[in-house]
Amino acid sequence: MAFGKVRVRGAIIATTAAALLGSGMIYFAAQSSAETTTGAAPVRALFTPAPTVGKAVTFTVTGQVGGTALVEWSEVEATPGATFTGYTVWFQGHYLPAKPIPGQTPVPSPTPTPGPPKPDALQSLPITARSATFTGLDPDREYSVFVVAQGPQGQTPAAPAALHVPNTGWNSAPVTVVYGSAVTLSGTTPRAGETVAIERRASGTAAWTKVGSVRSDANLRWGLATKPAETTAYRVTYAGSQNYWGATMTKTVTVRYLVSVKVSTTKPKPNQKVTISGAVRPIKAGVKVSLQRKSGATWVTIAGSTVKPDGSYAIGKTFAKGTWPLRVIATGGTTLAYGTSGQVTLSVR
Repeated sequence: MAFGKVRVRGAIIATTAAALLGSGMIYFAAQSSAETTTGAAPVRALFTPAPTVGKAVTFTVTGQVGGTALVEWSEVEATPGATFTGYTVWFQGHYLPAKPIPGQTPVPSPTPTPGPPKPDALQSLPITARSATFTGLDPDREYSVFVVAQGPQGQTPAAPAALHVPNTGWNSAPVTVVYGSAVTLSGTTPRAGETVAIERRASGTAAWTKVGSVRSDANLRWGLATKPAETTAYRVTYAGSQNYWGATMTKTVTVRYLVSVKVSTTKPKPNQKVTISGAVRPIKAGVKVSLQRKSGATWVTIAGSTVKPDGSYAIGKTFAKGTWPLRVIATGGTTLAYGTSGQVTLSVR
């Protein structure tokens, strides 16, 4: 054995090795005519798997929200000539392959390190155990999960189960609506008949309120139509199931004021007062309404008022000779976005 360029002859007196990791530490003693010295050097041991005995352990893995997974198994089947003293459960993660980018040369995968891969999480448990809970895993990562029973004669076959990232396909359409309009929340679950829980949170609030639960159909799809009264965040939670992670997704639907408009006349004379009126919904007294004229591609504010307690507004104004494309815009508050009316046109002659 050598340290750097110095070769030392001697005898191994102790070893510590992590067989699962394929590496460890060897302690040795070397003796010369003058003295005996000891030292330690790290080594990578050749990996020799334990002999396989008996049948694979039957088990399930269920993903949950937030990187927690539950592994449950049946008692290992008795095997003549073999005694089992405990179980080892571990997770081996796999990152999903990156999607190829057109015109870009794919980066080759790194050369695997010799020996077995390092587990992302591992528990050694007594033979009486029937379940294990793992936390701190990455719910955006795929895992192979293993459960083996081991004893002096060897271990059962390591037959993996998969823990997948669910393809939820969750969507809200449209993402911006006018007050009183419906929005449809939709998505998928890994299996037909599974349930997602839907909650909502109004803009400016911290608390989530339950909307309801929806079950997926035979095509794995679910959907829910709802009419938000103000800008609202929706949270959809899939609790997870056998072989699939749980997932939580949040999307915000922006709600705009609904604004109507009418004019007392569309063909006034120059400098004749015209009343532009209408209503704003939802009713929020004091909300600002602005009368705008289209000039080229730009809308320019030319007058304003506020919404009355009954939700109505009225703006009086005179106009010079010409054509006046007009609209009304309502703004104000923190829970609704600005809303615009349709366009009305005055022909002043």
